[in-house]
Amino acid sequence: MKKEVCVLAVAGMLGSSFDEKSYQYALEKHPDMIGCDSGTCDSGPFYLGEGKPRMNRKAAKRDLELMIREGVARKIPVIVGSAGTAGADPNVDWMIDIVKEIAAEDKLHFKLAEIKTELTKEQLKGYLAKGRIRPLDGWENLNDKKIDEISRCVSVIGAEPMIEALNQGADVIIAGRATDTSIYSAVPIREGLDNAFAWHAGKVLECGTLASVFEKYHGSMMAWVREDSMSIEPAHPEMAVSPVSVVSHTLYENSDPFHLVEPGRVLDIKDAVYEAENDRRVKVTGSTMEKTPYTVKIEGAKFEGYRRVAVAGVRDPLVLKQMDSWLEEVEKAARAKIQKGMQLGKDDYRFRYLVYGNPKDANTETVGVIFDILAKTPQDADGVISNVWHTALHVPIHDWEGAQSQTAFPFSPPSLMTMENGKTYSFCLNHVIQIDDPLETCRIKYYDL
Repeated sequence: MKKEVCVLAVAGMLGSSFDEKSYQYALEKHPDMIGCDSGTCDSGPFYLGEGKPRMNRKAAKRDLELMIREGVARKIPVIVGSAGTAGADPNVDWMIDIVKEIAAEDKLHFKLAEIKTELTKEQLKGYLAKGRIRPLDGWENLNDKKIDEISRCVSVIGAEPMIEALNQGADVIIAGRATDTSIYSAVPIREGLDNAFAWHAGKVLECGTLASVFEKYHGSMMAWVREDSMSIEPAHPEMAVSPVSVVSHTLYENSDPFHLVEPGRVLDIKDAVYEAENDRRVKVTGSTMEKTPYTVKIEGAKFEGYRRVAVAGVRDPLVLKQMDSWLEEVEKAARAKIQKGMQLGKDDYRFRYLVYGNPKDANTETVGVIFDILAKTPQDADGVISNVWHTALHVPIHDWEGAQSQTAFPFSPPSLMTMENGKTYSFCLNHVIQIDDPLETCRIKYYDL
């Protein structure tokens, strides 16, 4: 058991182009691991449903190359979690391909561990039949029908699969969906420090230098984990953390301000004490941890249809003063045209509008409107949105006689689509599975590069 383990987070998101000078400062302090999160739900369900990465490949390769080159040279393990934004199998494959490319180009030799965490519908139905799946707050119980609607599902693993890979001699680990904190707690736990401070440190490290007082240089936050405390400090000497900035990030993205749930553990921070060790560094004591039945969260996405949007600006004072009724008339008239011309009823597509600005404010000169369409096919989506924006342009308004054009479009054509021809997904799983073995929802494969 080591008395102290030094953990380095190079950034809050791999591919965000962390500051290289800060990274070099960090390496001079001899960290015991180099880590980075690569995933998030913040960007919505598309990246999980489609198995696509959010980050640019060149940017991700740049960050990975800096991490791997130094990690291999200094014999420091490199761990990346939630690969390729969503951590699904295609996202992991995408990042593994980049790592292999780096090894070949830089003539680096190391053992690479690939940890995949995607679950099949058959696996989910098996857990459901055994009564092992339960919903988190605000979600409904799962059933076979809902499972059949899922496009893709991942389990959110804890630290144990990464520890297993380290025990098998892995120098670089690319993991599928994982809790952000587990990336940074794995090495301290392996060194005998499976305590509250390993997980508390991971929680503050997960977004890199976002926990700083002011993020002057992006990337490279460090923590020192001990049996009775942990300390945290940005690597760059011109940056600092404070008790307030560390507390602030400890509370970040938590439903409960005092209890942080991790696989098999609950971190209790209600009695945590945050003290400035100097003008750049904070020490934390008083955190406690309780072991609990081992559960992993599961995230799922299902396909909803094809999206098209049109962005319009409105500054006609006659429209602004009757904005609500005008929008209702746009929808009513557009739906009538769509029914007549395309033979599509209300249940064949979704229609909504979003208003930006306050038309009731006398000082408002311009209001933005987004018309949002979701249809079953790309062709239907194109047809519906064309009907909608053209109707918005010319639908009659009260207090005016004759023709008029009351919307301005910043693009031609006015309709836009999101990635992959507008494919749209929704989150459909926010549940946990109780498991007996922390490794049972993942698959580990090794490559000698």
